[in-house]
Formats: sequence, C-alpha cells, structure tokens
Amino acid sequence: MNRLLTTFVVGLAGIQGITLAAESRPKLVVGIMVDQLRTDYLESLRDMFGNGGFRRLMHDGIYLKDVDFVVPGGDASSASAIVQTGSYPRMNGISGAMIYDPSSKMLKPIFTDDAYLGNFTTETYSPGALRVTTITDELSVEEGGKSKIHSIAPDAAQAIVLAGHTGQSAFWVNEETGRWSTSTYYTDPPASLKDRNYTHPLISRLDTMIWTPLKMGEPYPYVSKKEISDGFRYTFSRSDRDAFSLYKLSPFVNDDITEIATEYISDLKLGKNDEGTDVLNIGYTLAPYPLAGNEDYKYELEDAYLRLDKDLEILFNSLDRHVGKDNVLVYLVSTGYFEEPIVDNQVYRLPGGTFSVKRAMSLLNAFLSAKYGNGAYVDQYAKNQIYLSEKTLEEKNLHPEKIAEEARDFLVKMSGVADAYTMADLMSPAIPQLETHRLAIDHKTSGDVLLEFSPGWKVVDDSRYPSKTEPKQTTAFQAPGFIMGPGINARVENNPVPATAIAPTVAGKLRIRSPNSANTKPIVL
Repeated sequence: MNRLLTTFVVGLAGIQGITLAAESRPKLVVGIMVDQLRTDYLESLRDMFGNGGFRRLMHDGIYLKDVDFVVPGGDASSASAIVQTGSYPRMNGISGAMIYDPSSKMLKPIFTDDAYLGNFTTETYSPGALRVTTITDELSVEEGGKSKIHSIAPDAAQAIVLAGHTGQSAFWVNEETGRWSTSTYYTDPPASLKDRNYTHPLISRLDTMIWTPLKMGEPYPYVSKKEISDGFRYTFSRSDRDAFSLYKLSPFVNDDITEIATEYISDLKLGKNDEGTDVLNIGYTLAPYPLAGNEDYKYELEDAYLRLDKDLEILFNSLDRHVGKDNVLVYLVSTGYFEEPIVDNQVYRLPGGTFSVKRAMSLLNAFLSAKYGNGAYVDQYAKNQIYLSEKTLEEKNLHPEKIAEEARDFLVKMSGVADAYTMADLMSPAIPQLETHRLAIDHKTSGDVLLEFSPGWKVVDDSRYPSKTEPKQTTAFQAPGFIMGPGINARVENNPVPATAIAPTVAGKLRIRSPNSANTKPIVL
C-alpha cells in the first residue's frame, strides 16, 4: 500500500513537473513590426523566399493573413501602439508620430519632452505621451523590473512605443546626422550601439552603399520584362540633404537593424536572464522607395521583401544559436497601412484632382472674416484636420462648436472633399458609422474639423515648407501577422483578426496581465 502511494505521489510530481515545464515562460520575446508589410506581396514572393525567414514563420507559426487595424490614417508609430497596447489612439494617445502644437502653430514630435536630453540628437523625448501600458510594461511589472527590454527602429516614435515606459533603451536613426540616437530617459543604453556611432558610422559608409536588384536579371512577380532588363541602381551621397532619410526608406536600414539586433542577442545575453524574461522589439520598413523609377514601386518593393527575408533568417539563426528556439516567442505584425503611389491622373485620363491645403485655408478664413469681421480664424491643417484659432474665437466671443459647424459646412462643398465632420460629430455615439474615425483620433490633440477626401484626389499640403503631396485611396488590402514559439501549433488563419488582439494574445502566452487598455479577446493558440 505504501509502495503504491509512493509511486502515485512520485508520478503525480512528475506530471506536475512536466506541466510546469510546458507552461514555463519563454526566456526571450522578440516583437517585430514591419512597416507596410502586405499579405499579397508575401504570397506572390513565397517561392522566391529562402527557408529561414518568412517561410519559417509561415510553416512553424500561426500565420494571420488579415490583421485588421480598423482605423484609417495610421503610421508606423500609431500602428505599433495599437499592437503593443491592444487599444486605439483614442485610448492610448498615439495618433501618429507628429501632432499639432497650437502654441507654435507647428507640427512637433508627439514624444517631445524637455525634461530629458537627447543622446546623439538635439531632440528631447520620453514615452510620456503614451497614456496606457504596453506588453513590455506589464512583463516588467510581473518580473519585478528584472527583464531586459530594448528596442531598435528606423524612427524615434516607433522605437519609443516599442520600448514602452519600462525599456532600458530605445534607439533610432537621426535623419540629420545619420547617428543612432536615444534619450536620457533610458537608463541602460547598450554601450555597443553608442560606440557604433564612432566605430561604424553611417556617414563613413553611405557613399559605398549601392542598391541594385538582389536577383539581377531574374523575373520578379508582376514586374515587366523591360523593367527587369533595365534593372535599377540607387546610390547614397553624404552631400545629399535627404541622404539619411532615403537611407531610412531603403533595405540598408533593415540590414543595419538586423546586425545590431544580433549583437544585442549575443553581447547583452538576452534570453539568458535567470531573473526574468527579456524583450527585444524591432522595427523594420517596407515603405515604398520615393525615388523609384516606376510608378507602382513594384520592382524595388519586391526586392526589399527578398532582402528582408534574408535579414529575418539571420535574426532567427542568431536566436536559435544563442537562446534556442524552444526559449523564444516571436511575433511579427504589419503596420496595417500602405502608401499608395502618386499617379498622374491627367496622363491616364482618370477622375480626380488636386486639393490645395493653403487655398482651402485661405478660402475658409475669408468666409469666416466676411461673416464675423477680419481675423485669423484658421490656425493650421494637419493630418486631414483643420485647426481653428482659439485666440481669435475668444477675442470675438464666438462659440467654438458653432464656428466648427460652419467651417464643416463650408469645407464639405469644396471639390475633392467627400465629407467633413466636427469633433462634436465624431464624439457623438448617435452616429455609429463614424466609429472608426472616433477610434483613430486623440481628442486631446485633435483639430476642429476632420476632412474625408474623395478617392483619386491628391492632397497637397502647401501650407508649410516643404510641401507634401499625399494621394487619397480607399483600396483595401490584407496586412499579415505571425506568432511563433514553443507550444504554438502551426496553422493558417484566413479570417480577419483585430490588431488589438495581438497584445492580449502575447500576454496570455507569457501568463501576465494584458495591457491596461486592452479589451479584445486573445487569439486561440
């Protein structure tokens, strides 16, 4: 009887040990955001990929073919915030990398914080504008602050979002100097990356960078034979004023980020932390290259996909070698939007036109001046929004909501404007069809009137220098995501998955609390 009882107890202990081992938290979490990654490109290039990058994600993890971000008008930082927090800009506060500052009447970086100093940059940043917790924040709380948390991305806003409030470091490329920059907010920036600015500076390598097709002369899907025959060739000159911004939109920035990430994994011994789970969050880009010779960017874009595939293989091999694939949880997600090419409608006789922001603001100001007396009623335009002058309205004792309604009714009659809404319209639960716009804006920093433009029109923001042209399209496409790690069975999910489900899903796999603003159910793994 005693022997039977002993056998039962030992067996039960063994089963519990196996269960605990199976449920043990991964030693390293690698979160990857790929700006403008598209499912259709992945599928068309599948046969050209190697086995260790995108194909590995497709075969070994959960392949989410349609991650739905729901809200319009995103960028890399706002999309990363949605994924990391499990909530939309209305709640998390991050509607984009730039916000309008009424005091200066200028756009400014959303994470500007004069309480901190820039490191290799004159800009001062902190994650203070991020009003909720992220996956990394919740993990840090669970681990008692013992997790190592680092992020790398081309742009400051995305790197800051990926590091969360509790990250030891966040690094990005300064467009003016080409240096990897950070903020004194971060307490433990890796010395190797700061040293890189001296030992391996971008400015010393820029003139040697030449981007030509990875598979020269070979066919690329949907690229014409003539384009294949002509090829392409891009160089980067340190004397070019836009050299560093162009570098940040080329595959070379992904190569450098991969090299830095692998150095972090080995040098910082990520995943070898006996006291907690570590995090490495990475931002990559597949943004269309602005100097592309063909109107649809396809040749350069497909080549960038193939090059990123090789970077992912290098990254995953480093994780296998230094941490072990059974100890790493990887999730990779697109940013869910795509910058459409600017097409000359007149050449192809397509419907559309050009909307001049400067002209629209001038006409609106003239309309309000004729009605209420001369004055500067319109402050600025930013991100499809018109900002009215609070000072002028106060001086003339005018009710802001009433003037916003009049501005809306005037602007909606302009060519190229499909519709217009006041902030009161957007905040009203009585208009459910505006829910996506409502979720996309942060009412604390939003303008007074939101414009919705007609498809096929180009919006030229000529109210500031340099002017910027943005095509307006409503074309739908699928944005992919992947989750790969121990205990996750490979499968393809064809149904749409909310982008807000990623954070609670990763949190559930780590057995930690979801970010405090996340309220979407996790994906069943």
